Amino acid sequence: MSAPILILLIAIPLLRPLRSPDPRLISDDEQARLATVQAIVEHGSQAIEGTEFRDTRDIIVSKADVSSPFPSHVYSKQPPMMALLLSGPYWLMHRAGLSFSRDSSTVIFWLTLIGVTIPVSIAGGLVYRMSKTFELKRPLRALLAVTVVLGSGLISYATTLNAHAPAATLLLAAASCLIHVIFHNVPRRAAPWLASAGFFAALAATIDPPAIAFLLPLILVVGAFRWPIGMRTAGLLAYALGAALPIVVHAQLVRPITGDLRPGMFHSELAVAPRVPQSMPWSGASLTSSVCAVSAPGHSAVGDTSALAGSNSPDDDDEPHTRWRAFLHGAWRILGSFLGKHGVFSHFPIVVLGILGVSLIMHRHWPAATKMLAGGTLGGALAVIVVYALCRSSTRDAMFATRWFVVFLPLTLFWAGAWLRRSHRRSSWIMAGALLAFSVTASLIGATGPLPRGGFSHYTVAGAWHNLMDHPQPPPALLSPVADRGGQEAFSE
Repeated sequence: MSAPILILLIAIPLLRPLRSPDPRLISDDEQARLATVQAIVEHGSQAIEGTEFRDTRDIIVSKADVSSPFPSHVYSKQPPMMALLLSGPYWLMHRAGLSFSRDSSTVIFWLTLIGVTIPVSIAGGLVYRMSKTFELKRPLRALLAVTVVLGSGLISYATTLNAHAPAATLLLAAASCLIHVIFHNVPRRAAPWLASAGFFAALAATIDPPAIAFLLPLILVVGAFRWPIGMRTAGLLAYALGAALPIVVHAQLVRPITGDLRPGMFHSELAVAPRVPQSMPWSGASLTSSVCAVSAPGHSAVGDTSALAGSNSPDDDDEPHTRWRAFLHGAWRILGSFLGKHGVFSHFPIVVLGILGVSLIMHRHWPAATKMLAGGTLGGALAVIVVYALCRSSTRDAMFATRWFVVFLPLTLFWAGAWLRRSHRRSSWIMAGALLAFSVTASLIGATGPLPRGGFSHYTVAGAWHNLMDHPQPPPALLSPVADRGGQEAFSE
């Protein structure tokens, strides 16, 4: 319990509702999620136009209202699964007399603690339990658990309401179930664990879309068990049945709004963005004019592909030259995902030890299922990095480091346990300690404000440090009306 308790002691004082109770500073991502929670509990609907947080920019209209100049309802563009899970605690608070209209800061604090901070502390406990596979002594297992949470950026997103941190915990839970089956290797008792692995993996995917990249690699782990074909088939079926429940619930929530299984963030034709000023000096970010426009049907929110290719028409350049420029542009964006201002290694270089750990597992006599799980971790991580690097034209909403990568960084760093179990030279330990110190420092700086309302316009560790030191406040012209509706009393106090 040392790792979970230490994580809670670090994260709770840094919770955004405690450090920045002003509701005007809540990011659009957080506002949209809170709006859906309030709508489900108080109005029995996902429509957020009647909530305290209806001025969020992360909104869409339903597929039925896309052609209407005056849509009857607006919705959050995020996957609704996490809001549905949080609606349970908020229903209890509402029954007890707490509500967003009267006690906004208190309600948000408890929802953040229950929905994000406690799951992140549980992640530390999961890593401690999973590290049995490396045959580490208890102090080293506790060190690995703390390192995974504090060095991967997971602690950064434990202080504000978001989907990325709980999805990372769910992915660790799915891997923990599979490691339990690998460790004990009792096929007749494996079905509940495999079903749980499928459930956790699918729930992570329905909460945070990047986790979709791990659904297939995890099921391949089941196929790698050296069991009779009948047992493996039963294991695959158990995994699939466990994964079916979150997917069915997700479909029931999303299809009436978007018409398919994709949440609103993947339907640019449904997006509606209110006009906002082009620059927000108090957040250190500039908004492009594309954010201020209402997306037209068929318009891509991630940018025109011709812009990625560096040409506006086929006649401007010859086709080979255009393809070469597109290739170089894509390669540069992928490189930036590792070493750029939102890069993985420029924020959390300790993750290198996780990659080394995977290589050690691949070159030793580990069970085939363990090798598949380790390789699937890197494969899924690389898939997420490449897809997001190539499909997004701007990193304005990447926030601290890259929030879409939070889901796989803890699991990737977990494999550093294979490196930790080996003996190394003193210079190697010193280098590993330096990487860990930098990663933990960056993570803790990010925990002070990972989701500022305007994002970050430069290296996010420097941006978070600047925001921490200067305590920027938004100009009066940029204040959201949410302050007058949900929490003004708390802020004035």
